[in-house]
Amino acid sequence: MSTINPYSQGWQSSGSAPSMYGAVPFSSPNTLPTFLSFKFTSFNPTVLNCNIIGPKSRPYFRIVTDAPMPGVTLFQNQNGQNIALIQWHRHPEVEIRNILERQRTSEMLGLTSDRASRMMTVNGMTLIFMPRDNYIWIYSNASQPELLGRISRAQNAVNLELTGEAIHLGLLEPAVVASFLLQCGRNID
Repeated sequence: MSTINPYSQGWQSSGSAPSMYGAVPFSSPNTLPTFLSFKFTSFNPTVLNCNIIGPKSRPYFRIVTDAPMPGVTLFQNQNGQNIALIQWHRHPEVEIRNILERQRTSEMLGLTSDRASRMMTVNGMTLIFMPRDNYIWIYSNASQPELLGRISRAQNAVNLELTGEAIHLGLLEPAVVASFLLQCGRNID
């Protein structure tokens, strides 16, 4: 009978961390949740005028700036209904229909006290937008923060990825508007 003692045989790790509970698979704290992707694309010529394509390449939103009203960005759903608007004044203002009353963009996406992240409160929930490693990570601001999404930018696209939980909490439209504001290149303060 042959036995193997891993401590005396120079045990080679498979690269994954050991299970904390023996036979139960170990889940690394760095494991990402499943995301649903919403891609800002078809820039004309920038993100200020674009389309947002969601899962299964389905059109979700359209962003139009300066048409039909100069100094205004409109967000429209797939039925062409306006769901949000931004007025580009010296202190820009934003409104999301039935979700967020008109307020300054600097209030909607206020800087944290350390000025390293931004916070947004919507639907009774406070979110943190934290830049790190080529992404802007979106977390709930709770005693146990939950990863709800992330934003990234490519040459001709912005990608917003949200968890199913974020969608369920009604955060799609606010996250789309916040992603736009964080990536549009205009002063939001």
